Amino acid sequence: MKLLEHTTIWAKGDIYQGKVMLCFGILFLIAAIIILRSNHELLKGTLIPISLAVVMLLGYGGFLTFTRNGHLTNVESVYNESPAKAIEQEFEKAKKDHEAYSKLKPVWAVLIVLSLGLFFIFKTDYLKGLSLGLVGLFFLALIIDTNLHFRLKPYFDVLSNFSLNNNL
Repeated sequence: MKLLEHTTIWAKGDIYQGKVMLCFGILFLIAAIIILRSNHELLKGTLIPISLAVVMLLGYGGFLTFTRNGHLTNVESVYNESPAKAIEQEFEKAKKDHEAYSKLKPVWAVLIVLSLGLFFIFKTDYLKGLSLGLVGLFFLALIIDTNLHFRLKPYFDVLSNFSLNNNL
């Protein structure tokens, strides 16, 4: 039963983060509408990255919110059939997610630095706003992936121990 307890804790954390992302997505959408109505060129430049942030927040936040309960139900049904199979499936999924988060965080950091560098290269307000918006977009992606990875690590460690010890 320990697997189901740990999976429930991890899934509820993802659901909570999804709800927070949805709330921030709505706030960013309101900000995008306000910027759309403004006449400030620097702000207009941030409109594309903010729109991408809205899509990312609403899309992935909605995905986390509405699919993790189904994932939990799926793990429970597989666990009832074969605990070892459930552990192995969850371990493989967690391993892939762990590797993806580990690889993406440096990518976001490099993109932040490059976007910040573009801010100093560009001359027009619109392009400066675009580069600042990209800094914010990549920083947001870094925060999201870092939080998801932070919550995945203990779950991944538990699954590793289960796989090694066959402790069901």
